[in-house]
Amino acid sequence: MNFQEIEQKVIAFRNDRNWEQFHQIKDLLLGLNIEVSELQELFLWKSKEQQAEIDIEHIRDEVADIAIYLIYISKHYGIDLLEAINNKVDKNSIKYPVEKSRNSNKKYNEL
Repeated sequence: MNFQEIEQKVIAFRNDRNWEQFHQIKDLLLGLNIEVSELQELFLWKSKEQQAEIDIEHIRDEVADIAIYLIYISKHYGIDLLEAINNKVDKNSIKYPVEKSRNSNKKYNEL
């Protein structure tokens, strides 16, 4: 399944349930934040050893929830999500050239 098919499946799922009426941008952003928090919660207060024991299915589900919200938000604004990601990586490549940023945790304006 390619990304466009997944996007269509996500939107069809929402539309079949007539949920778009509840998808105001404010609510989508809050929902996204909640899903990110749920992913973070899996790791909260856990040692490296305990983190390694987290069920990958839980992580997978939370990452999927985050992606679904990103699809909804992108559709709301007419953004091609994959194109936006590609463009952002290109911009970051300029801001963080390999020769200056390799092995560095500095922000681009500190390089």
